[in-house]
Amino acid sequence: MNNRIFFVALVTLLPLTACGVNTAPDLAEKAVDIAKDDKLAAGVPKEIRDRGTLIIGTNAPYAPLEFFAEDNKTLVGFDIDTGDAIGRLLSLKVEWRNTSFDNIIPGLEAGRYDIGIAGFGIEKERLGVVDFVSSYLNGGGFLVKKGSGIKVNDFKDTVCGLRVSVQSGTSQVERLEKADAYCKGAGRKPVQIIRIPDQNQAVLTLSSGRADVVSADKPAVEWAAKQSEGTLCVTGTYRTPHSLSGIAVPKRNSAMNAVLQEAMTRLLQQGHYTRIAGKWGVVDGAIEKSEIFTDPAQVQDGDEIFPQAIKEGCA
Repeated sequence: MNNRIFFVALVTLLPLTACGVNTAPDLAEKAVDIAKDDKLAAGVPKEIRDRGTLIIGTNAPYAPLEFFAEDNKTLVGFDIDTGDAIGRLLSLKVEWRNTSFDNIIPGLEAGRYDIGIAGFGIEKERLGVVDFVSSYLNGGGFLVKKGSGIKVNDFKDTVCGLRVSVQSGTSQVERLEKADAYCKGAGRKPVQIIRIPDQNQAVLTLSSGRADVVSADKPAVEWAAKQSEGTLCVTGTYRTPHSLSGIAVPKRNSAMNAVLQEAMTRLLQQGHYTRIAGKWGVVDGAIEKSEIFTDPAQVQDGDEIFPQAIKEGCA
């Protein structure tokens, strides 16, 4: 997204026993009634309120945050359920517009979308052009073939000499570019960065042997490993100094910041947020409160990450 990975219904691309089949939770479950909040709805900017539709830019496939159900048309995932729940609170129909990840922020600036929900990491550079309302905790991870012998959990020594598949436009690209410079400076083998516009294809480069590792957000690599029926695994994960992701809001629409923050607060208080997080397996990324970010100074400086221990039994 991003920190941001993955997946369109990969069932159309791989055998059912291969890595990557997206198995969504029961989509036929009864919709939970989320009542309109009149006070919140009144705070929505007039243009959106009069239209009656909240237009949200997103980027699927990126399971479990946003991806396609087996019909290859219906968007599902943690972010989708969260955005739909916000729409119900605000008495707005939600219109999801799927596009490439690196087109969402320009689209917000151009007025094509009201907000963006696509696994966006709250980064200094992004805060120069959009605001954010935090929606979940993030971090990153590294996906490898199980039994490959590859052990990586950082953007320094363990990644040198590897072929790394990564989605274009994500924060991992910049981290990998800096890792490549570090490796070369240390006299180590360089990092071969394989930039892929679609994260589904990024994972396919790993499955097909054209890459050694996929670098992406923690929820995404964990979901990919879970869906792979044991062929892929997460060798290492990391946290950033803030590790927060959120809803992107164009500066021209900053009146939506308080509305969205309060909507997130309502979902937290009413238990809907916890239910959605549990449904999509992102409970360890659940936030306790939602905050507004408008200034780059609110985000810590530095590219430091905090790697977790290499996962035993993966490589």
